[in-house]
Amino acid sequence: MNRFIVFEGIDASGKETQAKLLSSFLTSKGFEVLLTHEPIYEDPIGEVIKKNLQKKISLASETVAMLYAADRYEHFIKIKKALSEDKFVISDRYKYSNMAYQGANGVDPKWIEEIEKYSLDPDIVFYIRVTPESAMKRRKEKDLYEENYEFQKKVFGIYEKLSKKYNFITIDGERSIEEIHKDIIKYFKLPI
Repeated sequence: MNRFIVFEGIDASGKETQAKLLSSFLTSKGFEVLLTHEPIYEDPIGEVIKKNLQKKISLASETVAMLYAADRYEHFIKIKKALSEDKFVISDRYKYSNMAYQGANGVDPKWIEEIEKYSLDPDIVFYIRVTPESAMKRRKEKDLYEENYEFQKKVFGIYEKLSKKYNFITIDGERSIEEIHKDIIKYFKLPI
């Protein structure tokens, strides 16, 4: 059974909502779940990332890519422990976000793949596919990446390529929350 599950997609695509719904569903079926997200803003590396997103500091894109990779390694320690305890791990974002966002910032994709090569590959990646136009309408308060429509278009284009390269399961995120959730739980072959 798929134990390490990742949700990817552009900002405001509904990843967090769907991760929480899947976590609740699996918990209701008697499974233990670690629901997590990246970056881990509460940890030291995540705090620096958050300051950059909030425009309190300005870092080179390559530096940001390395910070995300370092944050992920700290995250990996928690993921590995949970998997060894036979828990499901559901993550809102993972290494593919680094590839998409820093790639859109002009960082060489091959370089990002190189710094991410030691990251554990998830068992399944759900790509919640939402157009930049829809995403821009969903969120009122926007961070460094969310406020720039042209940037979101670049990120979307990279996600489209990543979804094919890494065989993501593409879910139409333009539908209702309930329809999307029903689509996702079909992949777990558990009684509803």
